[in-house]
Amino acid sequence: MKIVVTLDAKNYSQKILKDVARLAENTLADIVFLGVQEAGQQPSASLEKALLKYQRDLYSYFTPDDSPYAELTESQWQESQSGEWIMSSRGLKEFSLRIRTGSVAEQTIALAEEVQSDLIVLGCGRKFGCEWDGEMNVPLRIARAASCSVLVIKQVGKVSQIVSILDQSVIRQDSLEMVNQLVTLNDAGLKIVGVREKRGKHDKIEKQMVDLLKYYNERQINAWLKLLESDDVKEYVRTSSREGIVALWMGGKESLLKKLFSRSMVDKLLEDTRSSLMILR
Repeated sequence: MKIVVTLDAKNYSQKILKDVARLAENTLADIVFLGVQEAGQQPSASLEKALLKYQRDLYSYFTPDDSPYAELTESQWQESQSGEWIMSSRGLKEFSLRIRTGSVAEQTIALAEEVQSDLIVLGCGRKFGCEWDGEMNVPLRIARAASCSVLVIKQVGKVSQIVSILDQSVIRQDSLEMVNQLVTLNDAGLKIVGVREKRGKHDKIEKQMVDLLKYYNERQINAWLKLLESDDVKEYVRTSSREGIVALWMGGKESLLKKLFSRSMVDKLLEDTRSSLMILR
């Protein structure tokens, strides 16, 4: 597994590191910390300082004998291409710091594509809903455009429920594993919600839900299952977002949830709810 974590020097970035460390521990993932600056011929000193601090914070969650990541040397950043600087190490798994110039959303999406990331993680401020350094649309643009799953962490603390609303036309193993990780990390209950597009068509949906229940029972996860009509799913998501983390499957062109949830609807979820949001792909 490979995780790209987009960070800046704000408090909301600092707060997500514990969750990132637990993800790293559970999945033995390769980790990339990405910082983005607007312009410059050299990496920003403040961004360098922040990323190095976050690296030390992440490493502090592991004992030296248990850490899958090798120590970074205090060598200078290496410029890999115009407008990008990298510092990396390889132990059992790879860890790297990267600074790029440009747009936060565009550079995050581009890097995730380049390294074939399975997951993008970022925090956001809650003063104005879900902003990134005063900009409201950065988390939304990443969540909508990335080809991999995206976890936007708004609420750091106890989460009682993971409400996973899966497009039952396609259920990918990667998406189910992402849900497993959220349940494990938060020691939370799990609600799996299936969505059917037309009333009266039950057989395929019911079989898929039985398979899901078996899948989670085999992993000793007690899942509560529910089927919804497509007309009811938006209101259910609004209500469920008060309980904990909402995970929405919004995969390819045939994704039912992608059809049901407009850009403005996802934007509203990010802005108005207290919960974190996972977009599954």
